[in-house]
Amino acid sequence: MKKLITLTICLMAAGMTFAQQSAAPKKKLTPAEQYTAAHKTAVGGYIRDARNTPIPDVKVFVYRADSSAEIISSGYTDAMGYYETNFTYPGKYNLKIVYPEAKSVMVSGVIIKKGITNISLKADPPVADTALPYANFLPKPVETKKAKKKP
Repeated sequence: MKKLITLTICLMAAGMTFAQQSAAPKKKLTPAEQYTAAHKTAVGGYIRDARNTPIPDVKVFVYRADSSAEIISSGYTDAMGYYETNFTYPGKYNLKIVYPEAKSVMVSGVIIKKGITNISLKADPPVADTALPYANFLPKPVETKKAKKKP
């Protein structure tokens, strides 16, 4: 009988220990991390004018790089000028940004990778439809200074 009671107590203690370990609190994710975890791949960024004022209601469309007829995903800027498109598979695409005045900017050759690919514009809306290469949106390479050799 003592062995049965001892075995029962040990099993209860072990069960409570494992239950507490599995109920450990999870790390809180930021909204961007939550979005990335849920959607894996998307395009997002800010659309602002030259004075850094947000431009709301700008439509953003993602097209296949080989065709401008098929919309893959889309999004709209909010009051802060921020937009995010819905899920897009990694690959090469074209991005069309359509301002409320119906003028647009086409960004060609956008390479979308896992996570949110940042395409932000800080310029006044165009006077006519405009095309820009994706290279304009890539970060500038950091110049490194070479150490001077002493003679």
